Amino acid sequence: MRFQYNQPCQCGGSIAFTTTGDNRFPPALCESCGRSGNLIDPLSPSVTADRLIYRSKAELEAGDYSVAILLAAIAVETFLTQIFLKLKGMEHYASGFAWPDEAQEALWEEEYPRSGGFPGPANFISNRLVGKSFDQFTHNNPTAQSIFAALPNPNSLPLSTLCQTELFRKRNRIAHWGYVNSTKGEAERCFAIALAVVGILKEMDRIRYS
Repeated sequence: MRFQYNQPCQCGGSIAFTTTGDNRFPPALCESCGRSGNLIDPLSPSVTADRLIYRSKAELEAGDYSVAILLAAIAVETFLTQIFLKLKGMEHYASGFAWPDEAQEALWEEEYPRSGGFPGPANFISNRLVGKSFDQFTHNNPTAQSIFAALPNPNSLPLSTLCQTELFRKRNRIAHWGYVNSTKGEAERCFAIALAVVGILKEMDRIRYS
């Protein structure tokens, strides 16, 4: 998958950094003055998930609403699985001072829950990281509370339920039923929920390793 980030230049122009997959961004030149620039990914439990969130936003702004919803849901799923593998990897390293190989990670994948929609994996990861369910953490942590409070939630649903009904059901409608007429409002809501969930997972990860 292709990822492009536009960064402002000192001259007022723009530097477009482009890469594919999880490769590093090569140096790029300003379109106006030719100044060379470099871009480094921020520290994150999952650089790939962060890139997928950014790509979802780009598709939303470009008007491709169904693709934006798909990418937002994939970003959340990717963040959950990458946090799990990070946790298992650090536990593995602490016990034997060696990083896991692909065969070991393949065995760990069998531990990861594959049912229960979003709440199943979210609660599994949350309990492993902070000893609470996803919604308990969201309700009790000040940072998570402020993130959740910014979301439109007229029915006062728990965040795990909101994510399942508003993001993943819309993803399933596209992926499984071929619905390609998503609206801008739907895509904006799905993106906002995905961004909130990723932000809360990052807060859990920060607490676990701080």
